[in-house]
Amino acid sequence: MGDATTPSVAFSNASEALSQLGIPDILPTLHQAGVAIKRSILGGSHSVVTYPPLNALSKVEDSSALSSIIRYGAQTSLYIHIAFCETECTFCHYAVRKYRGQEKSSQKKTDDVVRYLSALEKEIESWGRKLHESGTTISSVYIGGGTPLILETEQLRSLLAKICEEFTLVSGIEICVEGSPLTILAPGGHEKLQALKLAGVTRFSFGVQSFNNEVLKRAARGYKRAQAYQACMIVNSVFENWNLDLIQSLYMGTPEEVWENLEILRLVRPPHITWYHGRFAARPQGDWLSVEGKREHFEGELSTLLGRMLIWRTLVDEMGYHQVDGNRFVRDPEFEDPFKKTRTSVGNDLLGLGASSYSHVDERTGQDPFFAGWFFRNHTDIAAYVEAMESGRIPIGTCMPFTPAEHLAASYVIGLRTGRTETEYDRKVAIEEPTLAAHYRTLVGGLEALGLLERFQDGSNDVLHLTLLGRLFEDEILSAFYSPDVLQALSRR
Repeated sequence: MGDATTPSVAFSNASEALSQLGIPDILPTLHQAGVAIKRSILGGSHSVVTYPPLNALSKVEDSSALSSIIRYGAQTSLYIHIAFCETECTFCHYAVRKYRGQEKSSQKKTDDVVRYLSALEKEIESWGRKLHESGTTISSVYIGGGTPLILETEQLRSLLAKICEEFTLVSGIEICVEGSPLTILAPGGHEKLQALKLAGVTRFSFGVQSFNNEVLKRAARGYKRAQAYQACMIVNSVFENWNLDLIQSLYMGTPEEVWENLEILRLVRPPHITWYHGRFAARPQGDWLSVEGKREHFEGELSTLLGRMLIWRTLVDEMGYHQVDGNRFVRDPEFEDPFKKTRTSVGNDLLGLGASSYSHVDERTGQDPFFAGWFFRNHTDIAAYVEAMESGRIPIGTCMPFTPAEHLAASYVIGLRTGRTETEYDRKVAIEEPTLAAHYRTLVGGLEALGLLERFQDGSNDVLHLTLLGRLFEDEILSAFYSPDVLQALSRR
């Protein structure tokens, strides 16, 4: 690990690294091939975190029939969605309602939270019975949102107890809870973190998004740089293992803002960092992209690439972080987040509970190896989710059969993030789906010719992975491997 570099040297090194990759001269060629930094969400998310993408799912006409045929296997991860936040961020597209905690909120809003948690308990009980029948155990738990830490301590304890009561958890399970700087710094916030740790929580996760006051103000985060730093110090005093999320390219974001964030990270040194690209739906920042006078305050592609390289060179080369993929960095491999691996996986099952939460299950068996499973999602409307649970209905709103063809697509979309090794199943599917297989061979060949993909040998395995140039456009390249059926479904949304 080297000594701290001055800004001028760091920017010069990052620029030189881009130049060695042919940037900016290669950009017109990449653009002609359809490879460019996107600002809109990629199929429903700011990053390629699921396959299929959420917006490709179709409406479920009979959720009870679907629920009756879904079968989990020996083990699954569990996600719980808490649909409440203390602020309405101008970039966020998640299913949340504004709620400032019991002491600062109206009785109606407090009652809405209680009603939501009651509905969530019903869903936990329902799936608990189903997984008990199949002998399925829970390998990890992630309670996200939203901002779970906005709940009262007793509500959080009750939720954790309910999870332990209704599900069989593996020994030494990792349990993660999300929060925010405002909830961490709220009166009793530190004590709430300690209570969570005593209740069995092993990892804490929160986003600061930026340490720049202007970016935070325009994002409507409700705190400033000093408070974000203080929140990091508090979490660090309670949890050895914790995640910090940031977002590059928010409104007013610049490479200089990236450097400002890196300067704080030198002091904080989070065990796990996720640094997303800013991509937007219709929330205010998405609308601002089309407004003259605001559009120019979003950084351009070349600035984004410079900032990205600045992040990599500083975190990896100087600060000694291990780069898991283009967005994620760990101080040590032991801090890698299992949920962030599972939610993108096609081989590890996930059960999501709560409004808008998604699930995937791999149901391939020796009897029917070419039925791959299901990807499904609960109602994104919070009221519809609560009403479904209160009336005894299944809250699944959309789904997609995970066919062998989609499994082949996922092997590229998900596999390329860390390196795709073709499996025997992939080869069998390619024989059954020759047109799709040919489509991917052509796509891979074109990206290899552009220097975005390359192959290497890992023992007897031929591994296809992103080059350094390809990593700069990682999510854009991964989304190019969405299947033709998925791309058609997204075009209709």
